[in-house]
Amino acid sequence: MAARGRAPVAAQGPRRKAHTFPAFIVVPALALMALLIAYPVVESVRISLGSWDGIGPVAYRGVANYRRLIGDSLVRQSIVTSLVFFVGTVLFTVVIATLLANAINRKVPGARFFKAVWFLPVIVPVSVAGVFWSNSFQPSTGVVNTVLGSLGLGDGHAWLASPTTALIVTVFVAVWTQTGYAMLILLGAMDTISPEVHEAATLDGVSEAGRLLRITLPNIVPMLGTVTTLMSVFSFNAFGIIYAMTRGGPGNATSILPVLVYKQSFIDQDYGYGSATAVVTTLIVSVIGVLVLHLFRQQRLEA
Repeated sequence: MAARGRAPVAAQGPRRKAHTFPAFIVVPALALMALLIAYPVVESVRISLGSWDGIGPVAYRGVANYRRLIGDSLVRQSIVTSLVFFVGTVLFTVVIATLLANAINRKVPGARFFKAVWFLPVIVPVSVAGVFWSNSFQPSTGVVNTVLGSLGLGDGHAWLASPTTALIVTVFVAVWTQTGYAMLILLGAMDTISPEVHEAATLDGVSEAGRLLRITLPNIVPMLGTVTTLMSVFSFNAFGIIYAMTRGGPGNATSILPVLVYKQSFIDQDYGYGSATAVVTTLIVSVIGVLVLHLFRQQRLEA
């Protein structure tokens, strides 16, 4: 009887260790997150509640910076520009990446070669990509105008001097740099679909477009949501591309919110106001991310 009573006590020991071990190994990760994410966020909020030029203590002013944001036409313009840039970049990136991933998954001729080629822009440093494309779109010496001129479409287009075309060009370059990354993620999701499903659809006479719409896309909805969320975050933080190509110009035509934060903080030396803009930017990105994930979760449930 005594031995029978001690058995449960001995059995509980390993279970307690099994519960404490995972908690122990995540402590360094949590500490790193607190240091690299939580602390900067808290500091940004603190600085946004005051006036600071980078030297000395913060002179607290309450929500004065946020009141100033409401009446700042440049901030409103940057929000609109950021949203246009976001929609254009995310839409084209996800659509093109899906088509490219589907082509590779369906084993088009040269699929392995094109997979490597389409991924190359991802490993190009953002500053290098921005400078390269900025030179390529120059009116008289750029490769783009040279090609267009040889086709009889004119060779004097000032792409980065016009507010409309400058934003279009930056969207194009952002899509160019991000599509390969999104393609690889979606390709991994497509590879999990059983080939027998596609073979059965082929025997039933379903076209390639039909298989993409009726088989592939419904099966990769969760990954599409993840990719769209990632591309949304990337597009709202596309400071490198914009600043390397246009510095936010001409005027403020391509000044998305991160570029505006940089100007307010490091050029105007108004770190309090820049931090307030950064906090608002973070809130906008968070709301968009939650909405995107919710939308794709609903699509998955309906499917």
